Amino acid sequence: MKQFLLLSLLLLLQPLAHSQNQPIAIKGQVQSSDGKPLPAISVQIEGTPYGTLTDDRGFFSFKKLKPGKHVLKLSAVGLEAQEQTVEVTAGQTVEMNFVTRETALELGQVIVNAQKNRYARKSSESVARIPLKNLENAQVYATITSQLIKDQVLVDYRDAFRNVSGVNSLEQISNGRTSAFIRGFRTGNYMRNGVVASQLTATEIANLDRIEVIKGPSGTLFGSSYISYGGVVNRITKKPFDSAQTTISYTGGSYALSRIAVDVNAPLNKEKTALFRVNAAKHYTGSFQETGYQSNYFIAPSFSYKVNDKLTFFADMEAYSNQGTNTGIGFSPKAGIGMTGYQDLNKIYNRNYGSNDLVSNLKGYTFYTKAEYSINNNWSLSAVYNYAGVDATNQYQFLPSFKNADTIYRGIQRYSHNYYNQNAQVNLNGDVIVAGIRNRLVLGVDVNDAVTNPTYLKNITFDSVSIMGVTPYISMDKVQQMFSQKSFTSASKSKITYYGAYFSDVINILENLNVMIGGRLDKVDSRGTTNLLTGATAAAFTRTTFSPKAGVVYQLIKDKVSLFGNYLNGYTYSASVDKNGNHFNPEQANQLEGGVKTELMNGRLSVTANYYHIKVKDKLRSDPTVAASTGFQVQDGAQVSKGVELDIAAHPVNGLNIMAGYAYNDNQFTSGNPSIVGKIASHAPKHMANAFVNYRQPKGKLKGLGLGAGVNYNSISYYDDANTFTVPEFVVFNGVLSYDVQNWTLGLRVDNLTNQKYWGPWGNPQLPRNFAASVSFKF
Repeated sequence: MKQFLLLSLLLLLQPLAHSQNQPIAIKGQVQSSDGKPLPAISVQIEGTPYGTLTDDRGFFSFKKLKPGKHVLKLSAVGLEAQEQTVEVTAGQTVEMNFVTRETALELGQVIVNAQKNRYARKSSESVARIPLKNLENAQVYATITSQLIKDQVLVDYRDAFRNVSGVNSLEQISNGRTSAFIRGFRTGNYMRNGVVASQLTATEIANLDRIEVIKGPSGTLFGSSYISYGGVVNRITKKPFDSAQTTISYTGGSYALSRIAVDVNAPLNKEKTALFRVNAAKHYTGSFQETGYQSNYFIAPSFSYKVNDKLTFFADMEAYSNQGTNTGIGFSPKAGIGMTGYQDLNKIYNRNYGSNDLVSNLKGYTFYTKAEYSINNNWSLSAVYNYAGVDATNQYQFLPSFKNADTIYRGIQRYSHNYYNQNAQVNLNGDVIVAGIRNRLVLGVDVNDAVTNPTYLKNITFDSVSIMGVTPYISMDKVQQMFSQKSFTSASKSKITYYGAYFSDVINILENLNVMIGGRLDKVDSRGTTNLLTGATAAAFTRTTFSPKAGVVYQLIKDKVSLFGNYLNGYTYSASVDKNGNHFNPEQANQLEGGVKTELMNGRLSVTANYYHIKVKDKLRSDPTVAASTGFQVQDGAQVSKGVELDIAAHPVNGLNIMAGYAYNDNQFTSGNPSIVGKIASHAPKHMANAFVNYRQPKGKLKGLGLGAGVNYNSISYYDDANTFTVPEFVVFNGVLSYDVQNWTLGLRVDNLTNQKYWGPWGNPQLPRNFAASVSFKF
């Protein structure tokens, strides 16, 4: 393995030989006359197509310019235009700052107007691990911004995904962990700042800057084990900035919702090279059902230090503590009792037959560090280390199941699970001219260790009760007594390590034509799973695979309309064996996708329309020639997921923002188990649609008053791959009301306005009509 890492590092360093070209760069900041940074101000270079908007801290930058004189122009609605001229030579980085004649207060509305599309992010560095504009990226992705989360008065991480086409995020089980179904494939929320973090706890939104939903199999850059063939979810956390600011908010609402959150940011020295920020939250909520509650604490400090113009360090951590009842798995269907779908359970929608005495305590944590070094104007190097874990000792999971149409069993599972994951990643980024052609590339290596310390599991059936009768009390004394008389159902531990080396290069063949190529060499080393009851270790294996990707983007109208296509690959390792004891090749998913992206009306209208076709081959299933109890499998299955998606983000007039999406997904099994061939994959609605419209009064006596409405639709789907039990279609309407005045923000959200009864993919009834009211103060 040392040889492998050494070879990878040599491959990373080799392209430095091409770094002789030293294009110039111009950077700066726009401030108001009273010294406040101004975001979303337009900065243009006269006589060129180059233009940008200042970021949230008023900064802007241009790279790869030609030597000579450049005229920078500053503009925004209601802002007196300015321009400055600068002459630069090759290899030089020039700083040019602007100070407006207007104060920040006078420009308060200008900033809102200038940010033409409140919910659209036009570029990303993390999606492709290369800084690319959306119109330059051959892959489809959606960004859920913290501004959108704020405008919708959201406190639940799952609810944010209602704004992305083709994503079903109604699943929440066990410790509160959630998953999203993207293009019909279940996707965990493992990625945090581009590296693997814990998935086994609820995800807190207090420390989120944005959520990136990257669609399609993305094994080349992100590996195989923590993504799905439908895509990957990457959580980007908040970072410190160079001005002092504190925000305190409180949210209260239905079912005893009570939440307080604090966001404190401060520079630690007068040079503002050392910055600190901390986000914290205390969250409590009950349940609309007869039992259930969650009481959570969360804190996330972060720190950045700029050593010099070349070297910057960043570190943060998240600590999470949960006490409450574990989210129920929901009712699994049972054949022969006259039920065909969850609509048949609407009569017990508000029942869960559990107990608030089945309390579990769980702690989760993440430590993250990153160093960034600018080698020169062309090359930069970054190194990341992340450690995440979960301590889940003596967890109680309530497991109801049907005995018959009128009676249920009340099962309880007790388990202890200690899990940690550590990840190291090194990336070398370049932006170089080779033979007159621009190359933007990343070369990287990563190592990921996943360790599950002893997991102990016991199951009991506490009793059986009538579904329409009074729910008998569950005594913890009796529960403990019953568990003391039970043997362990299972007890195990495991360790697995993943190694990867990858590259991706975006090549500008023409000014409006770029081609992306990339690949990943991936190795898995599983030490197997040790049965602590017998001492036997099984399923140890080592496998290596290569994952390619490619894409092309042609800008039909420069910076306005792009045509794109991509080929993406994903893969999954398995520890299973056939009846001869042989391990299987990795399961493979290959995607072909094409479409159009637009940025029209001077950035006010962003549209992505695309068609995709994902074919999964070498799927495993039970070997039909031997008894199922043997666990032997065969590798002859295939699945195809294909569909179309449409995403729109629009800002047609000042104050009005619109987000809308539609997705059609046809996800079927094409070979393998005869009982499911030709059937639709479970949890994959064919039709999904979403829309959110928000209007905020830009001026006058009602300035700052906002009104919004949203709707989400899911067509019928299936609980099982055999399509014997349905999850009904639903339409859910939501509304928000807000008011911004000086440093105060008031918000009111009402979800499920029509009090629709609708179900999650695992049989979890969703919230009836509910409200949340919030107030926040910033100083």
